[in-house]
Amino acid sequence: MTVCRMIQPETLEEALEALAGERAMACAGATNLYVDRRHGKYLDFDYVSLEHLTELRGIRREADGWHIGSMTSFSELERCGIPFAGALVTAASQVGGPQIRNRGTVGGNIISASPAADSVPPLLALDAVLRLVKAGGISREVALKDFMKGPGRTDLRHGELLAEVILPHKSGRSVFYKAGKRNALAISLCSCAVYMEERQGAVGEIAVALGSVAPTAVRAQRTEKVLAGARPGDLCGRKLAGPGKGGPAKLAVGLAASAPACPAESAFRERLRAALMEDIAPIADIRATAEYRRRIAFRMVLHNVAELWRCFE
Repeated sequence: MTVCRMIQPETLEEALEALAGERAMACAGATNLYVDRRHGKYLDFDYVSLEHLTELRGIRREADGWHIGSMTSFSELERCGIPFAGALVTAASQVGGPQIRNRGTVGGNIISASPAADSVPPLLALDAVLRLVKAGGISREVALKDFMKGPGRTDLRHGELLAEVILPHKSGRSVFYKAGKRNALAISLCSCAVYMEERQGAVGEIAVALGSVAPTAVRAQRTEKVLAGARPGDLCGRKLAGPGKGGPAKLAVGLAASAPACPAESAFRERLRAALMEDIAPIADIRATAEYRRRIAFRMVLHNVAELWRCFE
C-alpha cells in the first residue's frame, strides 16, 4: 500500500522547510495532481499544501512591475486590472470551467510545464520573470523563457518554490487567442499571444508567443524580427474576420479554411510565414495534425496583430 502525507504549513518558512525533504512536492490548486495520481504519478510523495499561505496570493503594483502571487487563481487573474495584460486576462477566462478557474493557480499552470498551458504564452509575451525561493532565505529570479525545459520539465531545483510572477511595466497592449475542438473545457490545439506597441504608424516593440506548437510554449523571435517596423498594409491585403459567433473553436476552423490562396500574397507575408515556420515545431497527435497547427499558427499571428492595430486606431 502506498502511503503519502499531506503537510499543511501555516507560513512560507514552514512550507520551504517541508519542501527540503527528499520526496516532497508543493500542492497548489491540485487540479493537475488529481489527474496525475490517477495515472500513477507522485503516489509516494509528501504533498506540501500551499492553501494557507496568503503571502503567495494576490496581485500588486510595485516600482519594478506587477507582482502576481503564485497561488493567484485564474478567476482572480480575470479581474487583475493590469492595463497591458489583456492577453493574460483572456487566457485565464478560457481555462477549463468555473470550478477549475476557482481552484487552479497561475503557479501550478507554469510548473506543470505543459506545452498547452493557457497562461504561459501571454506571460512569455509580457516578459514574465519568476521569483523562486528556498529555505534559508535563498531566492533567485529567472526569465520564464529560460525556465521551461521541455514537456513537464522546468528549471525548478530541489526544495525551491515558485513564489511570484513579475511582469515589468509596459505601455502597449496584448491579445490572446486559443483554438480548441470546442469553445470551453478544451485543451489547446494552438494558442497565440501578441504584445505590441505602436510607433508612428508602425509596429514598435512586439512579442509573439505560441503554445501547443513545440515541446514548450515558445517566443517566436524570428517572427518578431520580421514584424518589427511593419505597417498595417504589410500584414494583410484584406481585413481579417473577427471572432464572430462561436468563439475560439469557430475561429480555429474558419482561419484554417480561409488560408489565402491568392498568388499575389505579399513578399512580406511570405517572409513572415517562413520565419514562423522556423520558430515552431508542431507535432501530430490525436487532437490535430502538424500541418493544421502550422496553418492555424500563421493565421493566428495575423489575426492577433490585426486586432492590436484596431486597438490603436
